[in-house]
Amino acid sequence: MSISRVEGVPEVSLLIPTCNRRPLLESCLEGLAALDYPADRFEVLVYDNGSEDGTVEWLADAHPEVRVLAASGNEGFAGPCNRLAAAASAPEVCFLNNDVLVEPGLLRELLAARESTGASCVGARVLSADGERIEFDGGGMNFLGHGMPLRHGESSLPYAADHEPFDTLFPCGAAMLADRKVFLDAGGFDEDYFAYFEDVDLGWRLWNLGERCVLAPAARVRHLEHGSEALLPQGRRLALLERNALLSVVKNYEEARAQRVLRCGLALLAERAELAPDADRRRACREGLLMAAPALRRAELHAQALRARRTRFDQEVAPLFVEPWRPPIGGEVYARRQVEVARQFGAADLFSSPADPVEEGEGSAC
Repeated sequence: MSISRVEGVPEVSLLIPTCNRRPLLESCLEGLAALDYPADRFEVLVYDNGSEDGTVEWLADAHPEVRVLAASGNEGFAGPCNRLAAAASAPEVCFLNNDVLVEPGLLRELLAARESTGASCVGARVLSADGERIEFDGGGMNFLGHGMPLRHGESSLPYAADHEPFDTLFPCGAAMLADRKVFLDAGGFDEDYFAYFEDVDLGWRLWNLGERCVLAPAARVRHLEHGSEALLPQGRRLALLERNALLSVVKNYEEARAQRVLRCGLALLAERAELAPDADRRRACREGLLMAAPALRRAELHAQALRARRTRFDQEVAPLFVEPWRPPIGGEVYARRQVEVARQFGAADLFSSPADPVEEGEGSAC
């Protein structure tokens, strides 16, 4: 029986951070109006990151039912999501990017997956704007902390009938449901990240804390145009990816392994700065390192707090990485160098070394 038709339908708070790009938010809210879920069982909260296109005024006029939190400037993704979750009134929170269009069954399928698996965090399948390609169908990770969307770019047709939820290292922050209490108790998204890989870090942390994350393939959204990425220059986005991967390594591995992988990660960051095929990426490696330095102490404090609470350890969580040797940049030279350096530092003892170099596959979850 559909969860939206049983007695005691769960209340859900839908949480949307936004910054400019008002037409995207309009489409997102139109999709929410078409959800096949009782309208009196969900609320919508929007966090406006200092939009200059009249978003706040438009919401007050066109959507007075939406609760709006507003900032004077762009605070990124992590912080606004945390403040939305803290302000939410429902026990279930569903995070959505402003550039997604939800399918009518989204909430019903996310909640059904949470009920059937006991997972505290459930991700949706993310499709391209036309629905023909997969953008996210579970998350994997390189051993250096670089998350990746699985099945990215594949045709969605062979998987159209998928229904059974399955374990994933992390859900995509663009469309995910979480137990509000568990999310807040775990610390929410790390606000040092600003944007990118905060969902990777959260999922990894939840698994370490004994929680479970799953992907609900029948819960689907379409990614309209990656509107949020347009707010940051390419070089800045790449630098955040490099920095945040280092922070995740420090925070989430067991202590001795975290130290080895961090040293290996710093060495390989220098390799990427030399071998990356484009100037943006080479510059981002250097900037990512400079940006990471002042945040490493806070990451270590987070790591200490996690160690006191963790109930799962690296050996148990490692299979969820799926592609631990997938390099952050392309090219056989770097792929081989990654394996060599990892062996030198004893940094990838959880994983069997690949027989052959693999192709590039990094990216933010969505």
